[in-house]
Amino acid sequence: MAADFSPVPGDGPTAGPHGSPQWTPVFPTQPQPHPRTWPAVVLAAVATTVAIAALVVALTRPTAPKSPIPVTAPSYSAAETSLAQRQLCDTYKVAAKSVEVDTNGADKALARIALSNAAGMLDAGAAAPAVDAKLRDAARALAAAYRMSNALGSVATDAEYQAALDDIVAKDATMKKACSGS
Repeated sequence: MAADFSPVPGDGPTAGPHGSPQWTPVFPTQPQPHPRTWPAVVLAAVATTVAIAALVVALTRPTAPKSPIPVTAPSYSAAETSLAQRQLCDTYKVAAKSVEVDTNGADKALARIALSNAAGMLDAGAAAPAVDAKLRDAARALAAAYRMSNALGSVATDAEYQAALDDIVAKDATMKKACSGS
């Protein structure tokens, strides 16, 4: 019955080459030839070596001698110095008056604001390059004393706070003396 029929191609295993009209034997495939990468590796190694050598030469090579550029302190005319000092002293007088008025009131916040503002005003005035060094130092010292008093206002003992106030009084006297000619 079923053996009487010839097998249909693709209908199951067949025994031998007679079932397919074009039978080809299966041979192992030949390996693909590997691309030659060694020239690229050698080229990369040579390029890296040259780059490293160039870097070493660049880093160890002395730079061209530079002629020193003389730096001179800027000089200001007597009029410029006088104007800058007068402006700083005017700023000091306003700041000192503000501190005097606002620190003798009952409002602690207003007193602290006055101290901070006065310190900033003195620092800004002292930043003028034509101001005399002695006056500049006095203004910066007073500004620092104002800030210290502000910082100690809530955390210092009575003795520490009194020392900060005494420092303000001493530095204010120095500043007042420096500005007495203005």
